[in-house]
Amino acid sequence: MIANFFNKTKSINFLVLSVLMAIAFTNGMMHVLSENISFNFVIKKTVFLLITLLTIYILNFIINKNQLTDNNTYAIFIYILLTGFFANVFVNENIFTSNFILLFAFRRIYSLRSPHSTKEKIFDSAFWIAIASLFYAWSFLYVTLLYIAIYVFRKDNWRYFFIPIIGFVTPLFLFFVYQLFNNNSIAFFERALLLYDLEIQEYGLYKYLIPILFLIGFLLISIYTTTKKSFIAKIDFKNTWIVLILHLVISVFILLLSPNKNGSEFLFTFFPLSIIFANYLQTLSRFWTRELILYLFLGVLVSIYWV
Repeated sequence: MIANFFNKTKSINFLVLSVLMAIAFTNGMMHVLSENISFNFVIKKTVFLLITLLTIYILNFIINKNQLTDNNTYAIFIYILLTGFFANVFVNENIFTSNFILLFAFRRIYSLRSPHSTKEKIFDSAFWIAIASLFYAWSFLYVTLLYIAIYVFRKDNWRYFFIPIIGFVTPLFLFFVYQLFNNNSIAFFERALLLYDLEIQEYGLYKYLIPILFLIGFLLISIYTTTKKSFIAKIDFKNTWIVLILHLVISVFILLLSPNKNGSEFLFTFFPLSIIFANYLQTLSRFWTRELILYLFLGVLVSIYWV
């Protein structure tokens, strides 16, 4: 029933997805709430909820525009389930904001598969990555993804490789000038600090260990199965799949470097993971198999909070 429902992209799907995202957000707040509830707190979290809901429609636009999956809403549904796996994604405001801004960069990066407005896409991608880096410094590593996409999709023109430098430096320079004008240049350098912590003992906790093991296992199955099919697909999808896999690798690297291991850092992996998993579901010919997998996701989600 679930697999059949999300196999469509009708308006009712997005209404249900919006409700599910609101529930995931509320549930996350209830389990990690540490602040005293005040008027300002309610306003701030309401804004974050609206941004979270907007994420659904941005994801759908990116996926459909760049044909990252078939005409279904599996990826968005899985994205919502992943937010339930790691409730802290709604708490770390810097990571949350950075990830949201990065969606605009990813929109342009994956659209490089089309030859139209290539220079503008490259500049815009680097520009958005730089802004995201002002909220979470390690986001700058997604410039690597941009260069990978340029090489995979548009390596025919070597001049394209210089554009990201201009796009990335522009917002950083403007921010530095603004802070300098306000006699607060130290704020710029504070945001540029690349703090890191390679310790992962925190992930041994039950609430992290169960979803991590499940995602790793399912990811290995998904990548193995879907990669084999992608190599016999059209060349543009094959190239997109390569970029998507490397996108996940960069996201995992950022996750491991995170100075605060509290679950919020997993948010960076949700975009590539949801698309990879959705593509795997599409390879399954029997709906009952898709149904079983989605219920397995729900079972893991329930076990995190109630077992």
